[in-house]
Amino acid sequence: MKWLFLQKDSKGKVIHPEKYIPGTQFSEIQSLYDFDKSLRSILHNALLEYESNLGAEISYRFSEQHPEEHSYLAMDNYSRNSESVASVVGTISSLSNVIKQKSSKRQDNNAIKHYVNNHGHVPLWVLVNFLTFGDLNYFYHNSKNNLKIIIAKDFSKKYNRSYNTNISVDVDSIEAINHMVNHFRNAVAHGEITYSKSLDRGPSYKSIKRNLGLSNFDVTSQKEVFELILSLKLVLNKKDYLTLKKIYLILLIPLLTNFNRLNSLLF
Repeated sequence: MKWLFLQKDSKGKVIHPEKYIPGTQFSEIQSLYDFDKSLRSILHNALLEYESNLGAEISYRFSEQHPEEHSYLAMDNYSRNSESVASVVGTISSLSNVIKQKSSKRQDNNAIKHYVNNHGHVPLWVLVNFLTFGDLNYFYHNSKNNLKIIIAKDFSKKYNRSYNTNISVDVDSIEAINHMVNHFRNAVAHGEITYSKSLDRGPSYKSIKRNLGLSNFDVTSQKEVFELILSLKLVLNKKDYLTLKKIYLILLIPLLTNFNRLNSLLF
């Protein structure tokens, strides 16, 4: 994290031997460290909430269309796009491996092991609780388009009820949000520096801007924490989103107030 406070050349590269920017105080470095730690904490809670919401949507809607036992292990129930075959196989393999691992004799008792031993199959609503967000991301991405549309419409209905408005959350928006969440979820889980993390690849942010009515909001090709928090408004319950926004502002304002010099560096 100290790189922010190190002197850099005209190309933005750190000068060696390393030298701090004149006037740098240890308290500033500590404050930024504490800020980032707190930021990871509040994002962790919000991302877990969305992970739970997405898992519930996938398990309900997929099982509604495919009620057969272990239907999530059948290739015919996923996208038939020829370019998606390898990805679909990867998703099915991941789901199968989770069941195999959690039902092994070496594992302590858990829901998957219970269903395998007592019922001979694992319902999707049980399995999703053992999947990573990356698994859920690819599950949604590899699903048939009509299923993805239904799930996007469910998020639209929840949003419209909560905010008394009428928008349509696009499949593209869900895909873009999932891509961002997957990236930041990993960073938060592994304690990586988060405040400056960004994505310059992946799905476009344009559909999210359109859904949120932010046509005048300038977004670069990079998606950062600010864009992540904005996008979560589409998929979190209103209460959870307002809590996230409130805590984020409470966390952010003192930092910018007390360290005006950091303001220009951070933003």
